[in-house]
Order: sequence, then structure tokens, then C-alpha cells
Amino acid sequence: MRRTPDMGSKILVTFLLLMGFCMCGYWVTQIAGGFLYLGFATADGGSYLAWHVVAEFVAAIFSILAAFLILSRNPLGYRLALFACGMLIYTGLNSINWGLNHDPGLLVLFIICAVGALFGFFYILSRGEL
Repeated sequence: MRRTPDMGSKILVTFLLLMGFCMCGYWVTQIAGGFLYLGFATADGGSYLAWHVVAEFVAAIFSILAAFLILSRNPLGYRLALFACGMLIYTGLNSINWGLNHDPGLLVLFIICAVGALFGFFYILSRGEL
């Protein structure tokens, strides 16, 4: 029998959907505005930006998919959510450096992403159902 999502799961699902859709929306807006003007050759400080964008899209898609799997009570939902939270932790921490150098106003969002994903990660582990 599949359990009904508890309050912690509902918060996790909300967080994953919010992060996933916001990340997709941010990058679609940036790309539409010409951010990757050289495609995969676009670089900043010697780093190719397109691969960073691809990684964030993957994290966003996994976050959204995990949320829907949890809502549908699919047991794979929490496994994928654990992986997505790990990706969001990395993305949030990695983006803090960019925010410090380019747009300090986004730092709060990056910290929320990393800390929220960290809580989600440990919440999933605490369920003991993987």
C-alpha cells in the first residue's frame, strides 16, 4: 500500500516544483535574450557556460519529475528527489560564487536553493524508505 504524502513530503514537492520551474524559466528567459550568443562556445572567464546551463536544466527536470512521481505515490519519486536535491545543493553552492562576482541580489535565492535542498536531502534519508 502506498502512503499518502505527509506534510514533509508536501513541502518537499512544493520546493522541488518551485526550484524546477524557476530554474527553467530563468534559463529560457536568459537564452531567449541572447545569453548564449555563441552557443556551446560561449565562455566566461575560461568556463563554457552552456554546460552549466545544461546541468541546471537537468536538475530542474529531475526536480519536477520527482515532485510529480511523489504526488502520484510512485516509489521512485523519493529516489529521484534525493538525486535532484543533491544536484540542487551543488547548483546553489556553485552559484553563490557567481552571485558574489556578478549579481549579489541573487545570493539569497542561491542560498535558499542550497539550504532547502539540503533539508530535502536529509528529510528523504530520514524517511528510511529508499
